[in-house]
Amino acid sequence: MRRTAKKPRLVLIAAGGTISMLKDNSGRSVPTWTAADLLAQTSLRHQLRVRAVDFVSPDTASADSLLALARRIRTAATPAVDGIVVTHGTDAMEEAAYAVDELVAAPVPIVFTGAMRPGWASGYDGIRNLDNALRVASLIPAAYGTLVTLNDQIFEAWSVSKADTGALDAFTARRGAPFGQLIGDQVECPWQPLARPRLGRIPRTVPASVPILSMAPAEDTALLDSLTAGQVQGLVIAGMATGTIPPRACEKVLGLATRGLPVVLCSGAASGWTAAEYYYPRAYDGLRAAGVVIENHLSARKTRLRLMLSLGLGLTYVPFGREFVLGPDSAR
Repeated sequence: MRRTAKKPRLVLIAAGGTISMLKDNSGRSVPTWTAADLLAQTSLRHQLRVRAVDFVSPDTASADSLLALARRIRTAATPAVDGIVVTHGTDAMEEAAYAVDELVAAPVPIVFTGAMRPGWASGYDGIRNLDNALRVASLIPAAYGTLVTLNDQIFEAWSVSKADTGALDAFTARRGAPFGQLIGDQVECPWQPLARPRLGRIPRTVPASVPILSMAPAEDTALLDSLTAGQVQGLVIAGMATGTIPPRACEKVLGLATRGLPVVLCSGAASGWTAAEYYYPRAYDGLRAAGVVIENHLSARKTRLRLMLSLGLGLTYVPFGREFVLGPDSAR
């Protein structure tokens, strides 16, 4: 872990979320605390040199907001700082962190954090999580990529998922275990980061019409029948568990892929990989032959985001961890 005799220089970017919320006059929780307000409550404020920045967006879950946040982080990620911490809402944190991990080739660590309880609630966890994020950002190498820390646990952006709506330990890892943990003021990361290529560029815009279709037994194919390459720019199929698509739906997916629609198949399960050992007619081999890409690592939501970002940069979708290639529209 990095240690220095000087106070680490960090940037704190506050992007809203429960961590910043207090009650308004109606009793609803609303974003209230700024980056400076949050920083003033941390126990590490005198041990670090932190610049507080507010990122305000009317819709933090939109693609435009996601790209704008990535640009703000890229601007802040200079050799003059030692790390960046981003406070963010937990419902969309896994996508935001993963997008930043793919798009921002930062020379410094980037750590996302948030809170499961608002600032007015008993057991508010926001400042503890912020303390931990500041500590992680000041100690870890940049090569670890973008990380997420909540509830004393550390997750890689590609692997993290929110698995519970309200529990303090709401976040889990698709790889099966957290990347690391905080024990007192110590940061322990027993895993090695997954070495892989990243997009490394931020697109001007991304296609909005990239739906996710989740498969289930007795799947109605009416929605698949209604899709054409002109109506949507891409399609993610969240297969049952190992990635299974019911045979009738499989025929429809084959037709869409054959007509040139970018289609990616991933597992709809919370962890594990997409398997290719099933042999009903026109299953995996037929899907691959038609141009369907099999995604083995990412959740459906991150697969969709990866497809959108790839299309926005004119790249053909390739499975997570492999080299990117130029797509047919890359010259435009």
